[in-house]
Amino acid sequence: MSDKSKVIIVGAGIYGMSTALWMLEEGGYDVTILDRAETLPAPDAASCDLNKVTTAPITSSGLGNLVIATNDLRTPTADLLYPASAALRLCSSPPEQHSHKPLTRADHSRRRLRRPIPRSACCRRGGPLASGVIALAHPTMPGGQKFVSSAYTNCLSMGISAQLVTSSSDIRAKFPGEVRTGSFGDRVGYANPKGGWAEAGRATLVGLERVQKLGGKVLPGKEVVGMIKQGREVRGVRVKGGEEIRGDLVVVCAGAWTPGLFALPEVKIKLPKIEATGQSLAILQLTPEEQVKYAQVPVIFNLDDGWYIFPPNADGLVKMAIHAPGYTNPIPLSSSGGEDDIVSVPRTKLTPGAEDGMIPREMLARLRRGLAEVYPELQDREYVQTRLCWYCDTHTGDWLIDYHPDFDNLVVATGDSGHAFKYAPIIGREILRIIKREPIPEVGAKWSFGDRPTDDTGADHRDGVRQVLRVEDLARAEDLKVPVGITVAA
Repeated sequence: MSDKSKVIIVGAGIYGMSTALWMLEEGGYDVTILDRAETLPAPDAASCDLNKVTTAPITSSGLGNLVIATNDLRTPTADLLYPASAALRLCSSPPEQHSHKPLTRADHSRRRLRRPIPRSACCRRGGPLASGVIALAHPTMPGGQKFVSSAYTNCLSMGISAQLVTSSSDIRAKFPGEVRTGSFGDRVGYANPKGGWAEAGRATLVGLERVQKLGGKVLPGKEVVGMIKQGREVRGVRVKGGEEIRGDLVVVCAGAWTPGLFALPEVKIKLPKIEATGQSLAILQLTPEEQVKYAQVPVIFNLDDGWYIFPPNADGLVKMAIHAPGYTNPIPLSSSGGEDDIVSVPRTKLTPGAEDGMIPREMLARLRRGLAEVYPELQDREYVQTRLCWYCDTHTGDWLIDYHPDFDNLVVATGDSGHAFKYAPIIGREILRIIKREPIPEVGAKWSFGDRPTDDTGADHRDGVRQVLRVEDLARAEDLKVPVGITVAA
């Protein structure tokens, strides 16, 4: 018999994948990752995205220290997920060079792991580059300005040579001369030259492949619908179809699906206030000539209204999104007592009736207005795709990573609040520290089940009011082609 601790990780996203990697690298753990999706990375998960910022604005000193740790990390795992030490872009190689295919339920146990793409094939122009991140807020928006000030100070404390940009001309100076920019909505802020982005979906897949290579099991198509509880222990989980999978430790890393999972009749375990929220994004396609023209632009992030945009990826796709209070999708879940619990659950392209991935028409208009303020030449471009990206939000943006107080072997790792991917190489180490009951002091209390703060001193800032998602408010296909309510600010 093996003397390894048998660990069940529920969820194959950033938290689950990174935790598995750190456990397997350390040794002493027999790790199985379960995920509801038939194909991994789950196509509707936040971690399966075109790209993510690797050094976004951070106001929490504890998270800032983790950024330093991530940047200092020198392991093959970190290089595979994304080389944050150089703010490297894991850009797509040409299609004929692709070596990674999604993991499916049919091939998880026998799939031959392919050799990871070398760094030179992952990097634009063959070398580590940082696009830079410019964080802005309007002078009349105190919340946004406070966030800019705190994030700028935090950059300096981390040894990043961030620079203040106090006018539109200062901001334009950070762009290639051939790119026509707008007024940026008269915002000001700072530029972080070491910021960059990574190809999130591919990074997640590479991490899961490494889990398999290290001996971990990754099982798609295993939707957890119950927990096997005995006193203060969770002996395992029950998946859809009735199969029971038992272990010594259960770590739930289910992202935006966490609140719904814990509300299920066969789970029914209380959590602090966390909520699944949908955030709007849209993608447009550049011509080959435009792709070259915009290749060296920075990431722009408006910290007052949450609008942000990336440079084009290797396929000429440009993603923009809004980091906002977002939308909830409240659904009644029947409890064992006969009463319904109302829980926000993700409505994604895998949800029957939502396959088109449409976002609220109001958010589509906001995305276009933001585009007009930054790149007026692109403001009338047709969107080729939209999507709601589902966060698991906490009140302050501080994660929830702790043993559940009612159980001795159930760990909850969730509450990404839209800023987990940048910590992919390191977050698994922090989760493992908490599993060993050795959390770092700066964040242990903030991430615990204890008395969590209710003010705005946490790791996130978003102005606005959270709304309920209504199908009648969603955009239609024709809205992607015609600008909706644009006021151009060139």
